[in-house]
Amino acid sequence: MEVSVTLFGGLRHYLPAGSTFNKCRISVDDGASLEALLQRVPIPEDKPYLVILNDEKVTPQQYAGITIRAEDEVVLLPPIKGG
Repeated sequence: MEVSVTLFGGLRHYLPAGSTFNKCRISVDDGASLEALLQRVPIPEDKPYLVILNDEKVTPQQYAGITIRAEDEVVLLPPIKGG
């Protein structure tokens, strides 16, 4: 199945080939975890980011326990800094 993934800010540099602007579709097996999906996005381990799944923030501790569905919308955001 394919899942829609959107990357914002500097994370767009890590979109897979063939992506349009800041969106891509990533293929994963049916029943795959969010963790498995995120491993398909080539963001370096030292780059922090936030994960939003269907408008809800997800913590790294939850990644392995969440099963992805084809209709899910995954958004990756760089940390927001203010001042």
